[in-house]
Amino acid sequence: MKTMLIATLLLAATTAVQATTNDDAQVRQGEYLARAGDCVACHTARNGQPFAGGLPMETPIGTVYSTNITPAASGIGQYSFEDFDQAVRKGIRKDGSTLYPAMPYPSYARVSEQDMQALYAYFMKGVAPVEQANKASDIPWPLSMRWPLAVWRGLFAP
Repeated sequence: MKTMLIATLLLAATTAVQATTNDDAQVRQGEYLARAGDCVACHTARNGQPFAGGLPMETPIGTVYSTNITPAASGIGQYSFEDFDQAVRKGIRKDGSTLYPAMPYPSYARVSEQDMQALYAYFMKGVAPVEQANKASDIPWPLSMRWPLAVWRGLFAP
């Protein structure tokens, strides 16, 4: 009986160590991919917290501000992997509306599912959460309507 108990405990400990090692490797891969994609450049305001958003991007129709992509509630903390994948590769926000093409989702459309899983793991486990609300875009109506962006996405995004 003691032998069975010891064997069970050793198996459980080995499985836990292996899962942690796999998680760590996935987070490291996600960090590498986030650096390669230079996510911090757009999702960090001058003198701001990394990935907390707020960077103004001037466009011909107004200013778009980058969003908070930290695992905080004000960021992507409530995003499932599917929500994250839809935003990064397809330009569709959690609420179903289309992202402005300031987020270069057409460039990420062909990122593999494995790499997307690694990015998600990094942003959820390797990035410090920052509670900072997203800033609304300074684009006047009717140019601020997002439904035409779905047409743009259909024409120009793979």
